[in-house]
Amino acid sequence: MTFIKKIKRTISNLLITLLKDEISKEVHTAIRKKPSYICTTADTTVFLSEAKVENLSRDRDKIIIGSNSYIRGELLVYAHSGQINVGDWCYIGAGTRLWSMASISIGNRVLISHNVNIIDNTAHSRTPSERHEHFKNIVTTGHPRNIEDIPGLQADRIVIEDDVWIGFGVTILKGVKIGANSIIYANSVVLHDVPPNSTYRNRIEPIISPI
Repeated sequence: MTFIKKIKRTISNLLITLLKDEISKEVHTAIRKKPSYICTTADTTVFLSEAKVENLSRDRDKIIIGSNSYIRGELLVYAHSGQINVGDWCYIGAGTRLWSMASISIGNRVLISHNVNIIDNTAHSRTPSERHEHFKNIVTTGHPRNIEDIPGLQADRIVIEDDVWIGFGVTILKGVKIGANSIIYANSVVLHDVPPNSTYRNRIEPIISPI
């Protein structure tokens, strides 16, 4: 290889390295640029482009996210009540929803895949007339700020302990506790507590019962 070719290769490699560093800096800056969400976060909390945070209570301490956690899903706390706590080194995938009227507590190093629903409430009353009144209030005056204005609503805490892995398409409903290190298989519906160090999957057969 001639001296000129060596110089050209050296310059080319240097330019590639500088370009890679510049692109890396741009990506790093983009994903760590925090939107003006109403929540409490660490300096190393990351919101990616798909993330959405709705804190209808306007209280910053109602949504707390730990260090090095990556958020791509939606976090929602209602106006009248609710609390979401996410620990350190967690991942919340795209299309995943955490909606709280009671409390959703997520430990450290929890991985939550895409399109997961973690909902600690029934959202509406089982009584048709109450359900209609609730919906009418939402679309005319906004979400109620007092629990007394939502008759028939049920809500209960959800706890997900450290090092849990939740597969895609899972639904976790109110009152459930998932023990540490457990794995929830894709598309499962979790209605009952899961012990630590367990796997959870649904049976295939449907269960149908009267209202």
